[in-house]
Amino acid sequence: MSPVTSRLVRLSDVTPAEAGRWADLVDRALEPNPFLSPAYLLSASRWLTRTSGILLLVVERDDRMIALLPLSREDRFHGTPLRYATTAGAFLKDDAPLCAPLVDTEQATVALDGLLGFLADRRNGVPPLVEITLLPGNGALHEALHDACRRAGVPMLERSRFERAFLDRASDAPAPRDALSRSKRKQVERLTRRLEEATGSSLVMEDRGDDPRAFETFVALEAAGWKGDVDQDGGALEVTPGAVEWFTDVTDGLRERKNLRLLTLTAGEDVVYMSLLLGAGGSLYSLMDTYDERFAKFSPGVIGRVMEQEFVLGRTTADRFDPCLHPKNVGPSGLYRDRRTLVGVVLATRGLLPRLLVRSVPTLRRLRARVVGTPRETPENAS
Repeated sequence: MSPVTSRLVRLSDVTPAEAGRWADLVDRALEPNPFLSPAYLLSASRWLTRTSGILLLVVERDDRMIALLPLSREDRFHGTPLRYATTAGAFLKDDAPLCAPLVDTEQATVALDGLLGFLADRRNGVPPLVEITLLPGNGALHEALHDACRRAGVPMLERSRFERAFLDRASDAPAPRDALSRSKRKQVERLTRRLEEATGSSLVMEDRGDDPRAFETFVALEAAGWKGDVDQDGGALEVTPGAVEWFTDVTDGLRERKNLRLLTLTAGEDVVYMSLLLGAGGSLYSLMDTYDERFAKFSPGVIGRVMEQEFVLGRTTADRFDPCLHPKNVGPSGLYRDRRTLVGVVLATRGLLPRLLVRSVPTLRRLRARVVGTPRETPENAS
């Protein structure tokens, strides 16, 4: 059996060969995660200074990457004097709605054992407390991590838990439109008719992800609306330094690997609504969307989100679709029939004090009291 090796790599030091092995891991991962793909994360390091502190814990075997966990070092763990490492560093805490580490499905046990073994060795310079945020709270990865911690004797504390909107092909719930309340369904149908009457054309949803010019249309449409208003803190790509350049790289990289969809709702020649979907494995994630504000009175975002779900189920092979909506967005979240649980966990990988901290019930209660709400939504997907 070939040996497993683990090491830390600065994000800025990743070589082209390493990036290739990393990209291959994304689609093999137990929990596919496009936000930890090189197309997304590595390209960000070229344009955004907020990525400068990210280290990649890489586990390899037979010249193949089998696990990857991004970490940023922090000085004080939520009011304690203990240093810690977290996935929620300056960049990922705001720009990654999923922080599940990449773990090879076929080698999950050995990959996680190698990862925890590396973290347990103080010579590697990683703090003894490791926080993993925005991790699916059920499913194969969560179970595999739990089992690996048990094997290694590593206490794991769940610090936060919440649910967000989701679409699961395996759900036995009705079709997306049928799953809406009767009043909401009638509202969507009425708004659709009024929009079609106003434009004189039927609404058509199509995927323009293969066309690089479609992303330029998205950027311009977003900038023309409230998200492009700096005074409203809209956060459009065009008004965020480096964002257009970064996302041009993102879309180019994902398009090359057939992992990009740009769903576009049109009425004749008019683009009404657009949604940027990032893919990995059998999952799709809608990181940001926008609409033409000339049609605002017809609620194109509502119509678009419903038709987007129908497109995903009817015209893609994706098993899961996550619109990446913060639960506080009650209205948009109500358009989705399913829910997914996300948790934040802390691992005490070594040392008496960190392990006592994680195992202490009174301390656990105090730490939970410090958690304010749930992780912040990316500005681009607020609606």
